[in-house]
Amino acid sequence: MYLGLDLWDKRCWIAIFLEWIILPKEIVARVKIIDCLKKYIRDYNIKIIVVWLPFDLYWKDKRQLLKTKKFIEKLKNIFPELKIEEIDERFTSFEADNILKQLGKTENIWKKDAISASFILETYLKEKKLY
Repeated sequence: MYLGLDLWDKRCWIAIFLEWIILPKEIVARVKIIDCLKKYIRDYNIKIIVVWLPFDLYWKDKRQLLKTKKFIEKLKNIFPELKIEEIDERFTSFEADNILKQLGKTENIWKKDAISASFILETYLKEKKLY
């Protein structure tokens, strides 16, 4: 099983790959993410966590990227039995915006980021030819 993680300073969005379907699951407060991940790992038999890397288009803003890399190292220490993968997510928010517009939905950061977490996982699975 695979889990996608869209990580921000205050909140994280989770998606899982379950029986050939990618499901956006929930929004979790950043301070509770480790406990939440433990629950998902146990309940869904997660073997791989895919974490977005927040590159900007011009490779200039590295503050969030460095924070994310530091968190990935923390995940590797806490969950040494899991594979922690990284993926470039620059265009997932753009894709999520397009879907919401096509559905006639107004801009909603929660929906957009939940969809983005799903795209992060989908991108990884397609790159690995698993989906």
